[in-house]
Amino acid sequence: MTDPDLQTAIDDLVRRALAEDLGLPVTSETSAAELVQRDLTTRTAVPEGARGRATLVAKESGVFAGGGAFERALQLLDPTSEVEARIADGDLVVPGDIVLTANGDARALLVAERTALNIVQRMSGVASRTRRVVDMVHGTPARILDTRKTTPGMRTLDKYAVRVGGGTNHRIGLFDEVMVKENHVELAGRSIEEVLVDIRGDVGNEVTITCEARDAAEAEAAVRGGADVVLLDNMTAGVMAGLCPRLRELASERGRPVQVEASGGITEDTLVEVARSGVDRISMGALTHSAPALDLSLELEFQRPADGGERRAASAVVQRRRDEPGTLDLDLPANHAHGRMARRIARQFVESAGLAEAERETLEFVVGELLDNAVDHGGGESARELEDLASDIRMRLVVRVDVGPSSTRWSVRVEDQGGGEPSAVREMIEPADGIPDLEDERGRGFFLLAQMVDGIDVEPSIDGKGLALEAHRTLDGRYAG
Repeated sequence: MTDPDLQTAIDDLVRRALAEDLGLPVTSETSAAELVQRDLTTRTAVPEGARGRATLVAKESGVFAGGGAFERALQLLDPTSEVEARIADGDLVVPGDIVLTANGDARALLVAERTALNIVQRMSGVASRTRRVVDMVHGTPARILDTRKTTPGMRTLDKYAVRVGGGTNHRIGLFDEVMVKENHVELAGRSIEEVLVDIRGDVGNEVTITCEARDAAEAEAAVRGGADVVLLDNMTAGVMAGLCPRLRELASERGRPVQVEASGGITEDTLVEVARSGVDRISMGALTHSAPALDLSLELEFQRPADGGERRAASAVVQRRRDEPGTLDLDLPANHAHGRMARRIARQFVESAGLAEAERETLEFVVGELLDNAVDHGGGESARELEDLASDIRMRLVVRVDVGPSSTRWSVRVEDQGGGEPSAVREMIEPADGIPDLEDERGRGFFLLAQMVDGIDVEPSIDGKGLALEAHRTLDGRYAG
């Protein structure tokens, strides 16, 4: 499958998906303005000429696929739009990863949102399911293949997603390879060997011929008839382990090797046993016909006129630091709503990093306390509405996790922009007389928080506008799992 094939498939799918949403045929002659005007809600609610920014964020771990489809959906609605890919097709994502960002006409972003999300979530789900089973058979000779059990109209993209996930494509359709099944033989009224010989005479030696076999006799007949691949259908791993050497022996006698494929009724519970049976290939329809969509979220923010100018609505910037493995970095507006969001993202992140349940709860509590403090005392509490929050009133959360074989370390760092003296906060954390000021809730809270961790460091924030508090904890291997 060539890149032009993929691009053509993307164009076709995106046009059909937009046509479903907008109620008119979408062709190369249909203008972007005409498409956007078909959204009865957006064309009135959103001012013409407003600009927007979309951020695609991963909400669960998996393999991303479909960046080109997302970009194409937006291009058809706004040819001037710009998409920046942060994560390439085939890369792993964890909760909080920014996958891509897009800038363009605000109306176009709203119209494209569902089409783009539907496609990339579907493709990423297929890629993620494929990567999971490919990883399960790692170390065995078996390759994972897809089937023709794809979503109608999405076969090219489904099969691309399988490749992105590390799998191998079976035949694309009925036109590129031969697949002889029991119905073909029964309707032909001839033996398997005779049918295979006749087909080889028709298609020549360059076309791969696969022949399905329901038992050992049919499998041996397929080899004698000249099949390139013998598909062992609904056989147990034990039966296949005994049959594989015999089929290869017969192939050696004919002077041409044979590939042995397992298919039918294979689940994740039986997959590894099948892979160890000696087969070369395992085909699984579940890669495409029942892969759950990967949970991705599209966050939109818009620029709109205000006081004669433009103001950007406050937004969160979330990313897993690739230069520092095991690090989540969030740049947030200093308000409690974004603080709650940050706690959820932090918990998902440390769960994907392998932190034990008890430690996840401790870390989430520490994150919440430090973020609440940053909001209350960091300059953002005075904002009553999101649009009233100046873009420079921010807070930053950095979570680091290192789960090792003998110890686990984690830390939580929160920076605010509310000024303050590090020495004053240190006095709250470690009172000179060892007892916190019970009249000062902030001091009491810091003191209690410090008892849950190994230590809390206090220093000026990196931007110099406030303070940075970092809580850290180390556990030996008994508590790390």
